[in-house]
Amino acid sequence: MPTPTAWPVVLSVGVTLIGMGFATSLALSVVGVFLLVVALVGWIGQLLPGRGHTHEPLPDRSQWPPAPTPRERAVEQLRPGMPGHRFRLPEKVHPISAGVKGGMVGGLLMPIPALLYSLLAGHGLWLPINLLAGMVVPDFESRTIEQLEAFSLSALLVGMVIHVTISLSIGLIYGVLLPTLPPIPGGPVIWGGLVMPILWTAFSYLLMGAINPALQEHVNWYFFVLSQFVYGVAASIVVIRSEMVPVRQPDVAS
Repeated sequence: MPTPTAWPVVLSVGVTLIGMGFATSLALSVVGVFLLVVALVGWIGQLLPGRGHTHEPLPDRSQWPPAPTPRERAVEQLRPGMPGHRFRLPEKVHPISAGVKGGMVGGLLMPIPALLYSLLAGHGLWLPINLLAGMVVPDFESRTIEQLEAFSLSALLVGMVIHVTISLSIGLIYGVLLPTLPPIPGGPVIWGGLVMPILWTAFSYLLMGAINPALQEHVNWYFFVLSQFVYGVAASIVVIRSEMVPVRQPDVAS
């Protein structure tokens, strides 16, 4: 077996002193280099053939613990009808296309409340789109409200990409997770129309606060939540109305 050695500790101290020397004094780095070289020489010397090893005799066979006695048995299999069967994996799932379609329909309806608020509040049609693009475009943070209300082709393209990507992604995730979610009062629509909007609003608020905090004051969060609610309900209805497909059951040996 390898002999216990303190050279790795000496080497780590040398590396630490070298780093500290760059920030404090060159003398520490010189001492660190010296310790590093000494530690490498000592450690490598112990790795040479015939060095750095100790012989540890084996105990007498009479002192060995008894060998375990093997027993042939199998793990009890969960079968249909038994408690706990299919506890995590559902027997039927929604097709992937259902989540994508739900995301598309929800994405088409979600901007309506935000656009209505922007028009009724006198901000024009482009404020919601510019605020959405401002989550990834840094220079939008310094723009005035008048500039945010103006049309911007780059903001329109960026906002559309963000909106389509998020809508399809959330719809796909919802469609995949829905069969695995626990039942709650109100059914799957509550998951899509209440739980998802709350989670997504909290995520958007934190994300916007981290990227462009100045844009938060221009967002009406009541209508933002309403938009998420419209998206969640629409996506839920589309996913729920889809025909579920059975999950292939694994072959269980009898």
